[in-house]
Amino acid sequence: MEDLAWGTDAELTDEQFYNREDSIALIKSLLETTSKGSPPTLMIVGIRGVGKTVLLKKIKKEIDDKYLTCYVDLSATLGYQKGELTEMSIMEHFYESWMESSQSKGFTTVFKKVSKYFKTKNFELKEIMDVGGIPLPIPKSEDDYKKLSKFVFNLPQIIYEDHSGDIDGCIMIIDEFQALNDLGKRLDSFLWFFRSMIQNQKNVAYVFSGSLTARDSIIERIAGKDGAFGGRMLNLHIDPFSKETVKKYLDEKLPSLILEDSGFERFYKCTNGIPFYVNTFAKLLQKDTPLDGTKVKEEFRRTLSMIAVHLINQWSRLTLQDQNIIVTLIDKPLRRKEIADKLGITTGTLSTPLNKLQKLGLIESEDRIYCISEPILKAWLKKEYEEKGVFPFRSI
Repeated sequence: MEDLAWGTDAELTDEQFYNREDSIALIKSLLETTSKGSPPTLMIVGIRGVGKTVLLKKIKKEIDDKYLTCYVDLSATLGYQKGELTEMSIMEHFYESWMESSQSKGFTTVFKKVSKYFKTKNFELKEIMDVGGIPLPIPKSEDDYKKLSKFVFNLPQIIYEDHSGDIDGCIMIIDEFQALNDLGKRLDSFLWFFRSMIQNQKNVAYVFSGSLTARDSIIERIAGKDGAFGGRMLNLHIDPFSKETVKKYLDEKLPSLILEDSGFERFYKCTNGIPFYVNTFAKLLQKDTPLDGTKVKEEFRRTLSMIAVHLINQWSRLTLQDQNIIVTLIDKPLRRKEIADKLGITTGTLSTPLNKLQKLGLIESEDRIYCISEPILKAWLKKEYEEKGVFPFRSI
């Protein structure tokens, strides 16, 4: 039976999930030290589409019986989506996640303790909102926020101590943590506060995950030698599938896709072994028909706008200056001064857009040389130019 997931599927069935056994075993073994009073703090990174979220949701599913686990996607928070991510909005999201997880476990005593805390502690509240039966406190002042945030960070340890007979510990998975970049200059102070609040917890583990590479500055600020979690955080990198893995995967999950040797070589070159693109392109290819390299190349061009739809949406939201910067990098990587010269602007005006494009994962830099980090975006832009004679700066 053919059971190939779409690249956009964030959660897979056991039949659809493939490979990553070693990564799953390693991460689970690290998290299980939480039950021994020695919780890890993990950072799991990889390029966009490599399957980190799918991997973490599978691990969460497998350990849910033994642990109180909650999954937080920072990019899905209201604050981030509105461009208004704040420390308070993050705390609210953490709080709601712990309370919802407690609710799903039937830990109703937690709610009583929380209500008592709000009534007896010395800080003011604007109100206590009811969110699906969960009491959500809204503090009045900055000082109240600090007290409340300390309570939120201590909450999972309190929950564990009340229910140590039911669970082996508490685990929070914080996905798309690169969204924290939106805190700007406040990022470092938030990270150090985060570290100070959890470093003495004995039964609470945190897993940070994001679509990043080792060159992203936020990794250095979190896990570098001088970063907030330096020396404490364990770094794990999730790599794209190898050629051998992709071949076995397609043979097993989609036998109706008949790729000749040259066709498979071209398929792997088009997808780079990134599961998101492997699944999406394989779904779109003709079935029960032998495909050689030439045919796969033609099919890639034909379906490129569907494969790259998420990147096209992202491209359409960029400013004209952002788009022009990416276009200058189409042919080869460039230094900042070379980009400025091509655009006829000063290097100083490039700081903000270059940082923005790096945070979005569309470009990256190494040794101060910038390049496009999304080959599918690059391929789509080239195709648009070849067919229309102009890059798609505007759309109707």
